[in-house]
This record gives sequence, structure tokens and C-alpha cells, in this order.
Amino acid sequence: MTDEGSAPGNSNHPLPWYAEWFGRDYLAVYAHRDAEEATRQIDLMERTLAPAPGARVLDLCCGGGRHSVELARRGYRVVGADLSPDLLETAQSAASTSGLEVVFVRADMRTCIGNGCFDVVVNFFTSFGYFETDEENARVLDAIRGNLRTGGGWMMDYMNRDYVISRFEPRDERTTGEMRVVQQRRLDLLRGRILKTITIERPGRNDTYQESVRMYTAPELMAMAAKAGLRVTHVFGNSDGAPYALDSPRLILAGTTAG
Repeated sequence: MTDEGSAPGNSNHPLPWYAEWFGRDYLAVYAHRDAEEATRQIDLMERTLAPAPGARVLDLCCGGGRHSVELARRGYRVVGADLSPDLLETAQSAASTSGLEVVFVRADMRTCIGNGCFDVVVNFFTSFGYFETDEENARVLDAIRGNLRTGGGWMMDYMNRDYVISRFEPRDERTTGEMRVVQQRRLDLLRGRILKTITIERPGRNDTYQESVRMYTAPELMAMAAKAGLRVTHVFGNSDGAPYALDSPRLILAGTTAG
């Protein structure tokens, strides 16, 4: 995530959607994304990249810390990086409650914070494609490469564009307790983006957020990775390591540095 944008209340320079959306309400909407899912994804990372015991791992866009905590539980030296203070606070609380040591830092996902000191960088749950231009999105891959030591491994969990389009639902809603969540979606095929409006209704209060994520195809994303100096050695279609196919729910890339 990024520090683009200005302070709240400045109508001339509003905050970008990701700076507003990724907070307490985001955690409430995605509360069903649990530790079990994170465990499966870390299992896949270990089978694929085989990091050494105690390896230094960067969880880039760590969110509420599900993956960071699981990585630390397995003995890795973990740094979790995210833009959102709310998500970082939640992540730190999760690590402390589990009695685990994780370093959490507020950082722009396009920034190299490790200067080549990490053995592994992971980026889960479609934490890519947020920026308006391909050049800015490519900077995230550049940062992943810059954070890795030579020969280090990386894994990215991203949407499968073909699956998203074939299963497209323009609207859904669900109610949990006193919270009603309405999600309205639109495909902008000329810009290659999926746009979402999330409305959260509670007694006496409604809040609305936006999402706008670039939908890259597998070949496009692999070409961007190669240009950044990242070799793709594995492509999976879900968190269990199934082969990637047209109807796969996810696009998961893994590999090493190219040099």
C-alpha cells in the first residue's frame, strides 16, 4: 500500500481508495478469512520455496497479520509491512496474544525496506494492482526484488482474471448481526479493472468505500515479474497447489530472483 494522497478533509486531494478502505470495517467484512486459510497458504509456500529454518520473511501488505503470525509460529523471523495503522495495530495484537515476536512496520508497498536482506517475500490476498498505471504497479514487483537477497524466493496470491469475469456478480449482500454489507461491482474492460462499492449499514450509520483493482492476466503478470528480475518457477490455481487453469479461483505465482 502507499502513502499517496493527503490528509482527510482536503477535498482537492482526496485519499486514494486503499487508504480509506483498509481499516476496521475492512476487517469486519473479511472476518471469514481465517487462520486456517493462512495455514494452507503458508504450507504451499514451504512446499514450493523450502525456506531454511529461521529464514527472514517479509509479509508485504500483511493486513491483520494472519500470515505473519503463522510464519512466526513456524520459527521464521518475520517483518509485516502495511500502510494501514488500524491493520497494523490488529496484527501486532494478534502476534502479542499468541506470544510471538513479529516486527510490524508502516510502509509503502513500492518501497524497498529490506535492501536485499530477506530470504522470502510473500504477498497474499490480491494485494497488487491497486495503482492507476502499470508503471506504478510494476514498482511493487521492483520492491519485492529489491527486498530479496540473491536467490531468495517470492510468492504472490492474486485473482484469476478469467475466473472473476466468468463468475461475475454485479451485486451481493449479507447480514452479520446488526451489520449489513452490500457490494456492488462493475467491470471496466477497457481499463482492465474491477470496481467495487462497499456499503456497510449499521443502526444509525452507513459507510461507503470503494475498490479499484487492475486485473492482470497470468502472462501479463509473469512478464512484469520477469522485467523486475523475478523468475516464475511455479504457477498454481489455489492455495492447495492445484495446477492453474481457466476456472481456477486464484492465480498464485512463486519463484526466485532471476540473478
